[in-house]
Amino acid sequence: MDKLFNILSDGKAHVKVEMSAEDLKAFSDELIHRAKDELGLMVEEARKERMLSKTEVKELFGVCDATLWHWANKGILKPIKTGNKVLYPEYEVRKALGQRNVKL
Repeated sequence: MDKLFNILSDGKAHVKVEMSAEDLKAFSDELIHRAKDELGLMVEEARKERMLSKTEVKELFGVCDATLWHWANKGILKPIKTGNKVLYPEYEVRKALGQRNVKL
C-alpha cells in the first residue's frame, strides 16, 4: 500500500490500478485516516493562533474601517467574524504585511 501512496504522491506517473474490493477499502480507510490526521493538526494550530482585534489591525497598518472593509472584499486581509466581533488571525496579518516571521 505504501508503494501506491509513493507513486501517487510523486504525481509524475500515469497509473492504472487493479485491486480487490478489500484492497480498495483498505486504501480508502488509509486516505481517510491521513486526512483526519492532517486536519487535526491544522485545527490544533488554528486554536493556538493569536487573533488580533480590528483596533489592533487598524493601528498596525494606520488605516480606517473602510480600508479594512475594502481589503476584506479584495481578499487582502480576511477577517473572522464571531458574533459582533471582528478578529484577524495573526497569519493573515503577516501575509498582508508580507512578513512571515515577524513578531507582532
